[in-house]
Amino acid sequence: MGQRKKVKLEDIAEKVGVSIVTVSNALKGKKGVGEELREKISRTAKEMGYQSAPREKKNGVSYIIGVVVAERYVKEFPSFYMDIYQRIAGEAVKKGHLTVLEVVTPEKENLDRPFEPFLEKKTAGLLLIGELKKEYIQAIRANYDIPVVCVDYYDVYEDMDYIITDGFGGMTQMTEFLLEQGHRDLMFVGTPTATKNITDRYLGYCKALEKAGIKKAQAQVLPDRDFVNGDYRIDIELPERLPEAFVCNCDKTAAILIEKLMSRGIRVPEDVSVVGFDDYKAQLTGDLKVTTYENDEKVIAQISMNTLLKRIEGRRNTSGVRIVEGSMVEGNTVGIRRTQSVGR
Repeated sequence: MGQRKKVKLEDIAEKVGVSIVTVSNALKGKKGVGEELREKISRTAKEMGYQSAPREKKNGVSYIIGVVVAERYVKEFPSFYMDIYQRIAGEAVKKGHLTVLEVVTPEKENLDRPFEPFLEKKTAGLLLIGELKKEYIQAIRANYDIPVVCVDYYDVYEDMDYIITDGFGGMTQMTEFLLEQGHRDLMFVGTPTATKNITDRYLGYCKALEKAGIKKAQAQVLPDRDFVNGDYRIDIELPERLPEAFVCNCDKTAAILIEKLMSRGIRVPEDVSVVGFDDYKAQLTGDLKVTTYENDEKVIAQISMNTLLKRIEGRRNTSGVRIVEGSMVEGNTVGIRRTQSVGR
């Protein structure tokens, strides 16, 4: 006799004709579900043999925390998201808990085959680091009835928390710094449609230019990746006419850009200024150090872990988006304004 298939929230939702979120809220006793519908969902769940994930006791217990990150974010080292994970794992250990990391391959993320739960059954909560494809997140929500907190990514789900870096504000600050040095002919380096984080940074760039009354530079964008086709590799084709300064969406891009400029005999910052983002600690030729924006990884990890633990223990409701501010780190890749732009 075969093993009975485990009943999932999506099975109950399909049977009753409501959303998975409604089923979850009803079974957890949350507000927003009518009493009649709540009873119907509970009755259907019982009839179908649904068993909720066992909850650990609140005091003196060690939780297993699942951490998910897409493979494309951690293929190259050093990796910002791997640093975040290591800090999260450290925070978990301090509190007596254990983390289990799942690096999601493109095949898994694209759902090229049916979704398979990958974490231990006793996982108490999930931390999703970085942007994952919407279909994959929906599959996670359909298969796990546990709290989920997203790190450096945000979406529209009201029953999830989002802890994000200040991409918009940080890039506004970096662009304003260039403007304060006298630069007016700027170019954004990055593919705004690749991820929401890059979109936010591009919008921060545009905000600073808008405030300064500079419109032309808002349209000056140099793509650095073809994310639509699944290629996360960063590569850049230098433009025919170079601007006074480049505003890079991340330090990896800034490092590649600087190396290409130098290979063409273009000096940084004497000929062209460059700023980055995320304080990637890029290894550059000579004594160059990128002027960049440092995200507070320690605070991000602490808030993410504390938020998830409170959710697991029922000590808080979802709080939407929490923005963690960082600070500018001044290197030596920004010079003074030149009288004219450098040609090819």
